[in-house]
Amino acid sequence: MNTENREIPLYLKLPRVSGLSPGEFREQYVIPGKPAIIKDAIDDWAALTKWTPEFWKENYGEREVSIDERGYTVEQVIDLALESKPDSPAPYYRNIRIRHDFAELMADISPYPPLCGPNWFHSLAFYPVRERIVGGGGHYELFIGGAGRSFPFLHFDAPGAHTFIHQIAGKKKFILFAPSDSDYLYPMNGKKFSVSSIADIENVDLEQFPLYAKASKYEDEVGPGDTLFMPAGWWHTALMKSFSISLGIDVVNDTNWDSVYGYMKKRASYENAVLASIYMAAMASAGLMARALSK
Repeated sequence: MNTENREIPLYLKLPRVSGLSPGEFREQYVIPGKPAIIKDAIDDWAALTKWTPEFWKENYGEREVSIDERGYTVEQVIDLALESKPDSPAPYYRNIRIRHDFAELMADISPYPPLCGPNWFHSLAFYPVRERIVGGGGHYELFIGGAGRSFPFLHFDAPGAHTFIHQIAGKKKFILFAPSDSDYLYPMNGKKFSVSSIADIENVDLEQFPLYAKASKYEDEVGPGDTLFMPAGWWHTALMKSFSISLGIDVVNDTNWDSVYGYMKKRASYENAVLASIYMAAMASAGLMARALSK
């Protein structure tokens, strides 16, 4: 197939919103499944001014952490991220559960933003299955990296939930694709069905991946205080433009329960059949109870 003269469409920008009530945001973006950058969701968070590089080094500098099976101190992580360059990006300290590893910092990221709720993962209904079955969904996860470091692959988030990314420090570029473009992104087979086979989304080989030319790419940057809303099933990856600190959280409620249940059912189909049936029965029960408790 000759793709020499084929052009990939220019990327689309995301809407930036502020001043919306939770009900307005739900009706305009959550229910229709439209991504957006929220400008005022975390204005009250102390982390925006408190979580400087100096803060992390002074309070946690000697703490030992592991990144890609290699040991670092938090001070080394911060210094490497500050010195990071696109041609030699720093290691990426990512997917760190704040409540587990830095529980005392939960006060700095309170209150929970009303626009990011309700979150059934925080319901007592999900307590029995939250850790074992849905991988701790609903936890705030910390990401610290430097200029040039990107997320390792294009994917959509497990377990098929909505995702909110709160940018605390620095700038981060996100690339997104709608679920309707999934066939153009070459999902992997088996358990990795939520990961794209395209290794470098910014330099796609159209001879190898010709359908990618049909995809519509959304690309935008977030800065301190911004919150990126990605509806369930949206493919994405990220590139840090500078030293960056961000927090991500998965959200499930009545607007995306079918997506979460479907994701878990598909993943369970690749696991032990007996355990899968037990897991899905527990998921269904938790969903029904969470729905009832939310009314």
